[in-house]
Amino acid sequence: MFARSFQLDQLRKSKCDSTIKIIFGIRRSGKSTLINQYQAWLKQDGISCRQIKTIDFEQDLNFFALNITTIVNKIKKSLIKEQVNYLFLDELESLPNYQQLVRQLVKLTNVDLYITGSDHQICKLAQQFPSQLIAVRPFRFHEFIDFHHQPADFTSLYHYLNRGGFPFVQNIRDDASVRNYSEDVLNTIILKGLMQHPGLVNPNLLKHLITFLAHHPGVPINVSQAVAALQERNIQVSNKTLASYLAFVQEGFLFTACPELNLTTGTVKKTNVQYFPVDPGFRCLLTNHQGALSATNLTMLVYNELTARGFQVYSGQKGRHPVTFIATRGTKRLFFQFNFSFLNQAAYDRAINGLRHLPATAERTLIIAKPGDHAWGKDEEFAAISLLDWLVNE
Repeated sequence: MFARSFQLDQLRKSKCDSTIKIIFGIRRSGKSTLINQYQAWLKQDGISCRQIKTIDFEQDLNFFALNITTIVNKIKKSLIKEQVNYLFLDELESLPNYQQLVRQLVKLTNVDLYITGSDHQICKLAQQFPSQLIAVRPFRFHEFIDFHHQPADFTSLYHYLNRGGFPFVQNIRDDASVRNYSEDVLNTIILKGLMQHPGLVNPNLLKHLITFLAHHPGVPINVSQAVAALQERNIQVSNKTLASYLAFVQEGFLFTACPELNLTTGTVKKTNVQYFPVDPGFRCLLTNHQGALSATNLTMLVYNELTARGFQVYSGQKGRHPVTFIATRGTKRLFFQFNFSFLNQAAYDRAINGLRHLPATAERTLIIAKPGDHAWGKDEEFAAISLLDWLVNE
């Protein structure tokens, strides 16, 4: 099993620290594998098997016939007294009223609680209880090349864009089977997600919506535009209904929203949001295109990498000059301009106007896909780095 070292370190450091460990991410991204790896480490660290308890709420359907009080009592009876019990609740969001269960379990002084979920709603527990949020995503590019023992070059980047980062798909050899697996993942996310959102009952609408979004990553979209595009395909839907389905694709981690930040007022615009698929393999599947080394696909890659690094990411512009991404984390704000290549000095100047109009104290980075292009201009105002170097050197 490929070790997700960053997430494992997060778990090890937070062991028995009185917080709930909430492990979240899209289905099949490796949450259960991460738990298995962490449990193996616990055993190596001297924790007995009897102290480790796992409940899979997708597999053990017996719990759904019980009320919360009965479930709590059942868990209590399984605990070892006067020892720490490491309790793992897998896919907890499958259980109705799971918040009530957590509220009871956090009162137990001999329980170190771990929760996994495939719906972003599970993260709201962190607003109610001291928690450690641990995100598990499909492989990033540097994990992909580590897994396959490949160098960081455009050949491996091309393979990553086509295959995607889901862990299990890395062991599949032929393209047809990769596609079948990716489609199975997508259908599972749609069907299980709709089961947990009873107000959403139209999988056909959802499939058309995510196909539309996959064709337009990085393109500012508002609800009215999406409705009009779907109506052109004879899919009748209201703005209100589509807004609910847009929220669904984000809650299930299929797509991430990148809103626009007004750099003058510091406010976030509610319209013209960009949507990026969480994994490049999904874009290939939904568009029926190969993941070419295009500016669109590589911009998507930059966005996903920034979110994987823990940033909240926005688009923006300074005056009339666009800035590809603005990444914030705590009080830190970074500015990134991404370009595929520059044909001449004039093209370079046009591309970096957004960076040049930012305050001199702003931390600015120019990322270029084509090797050697960052030599243009040789500005000392901001850093310039090749895409491949940036992806593998956090």
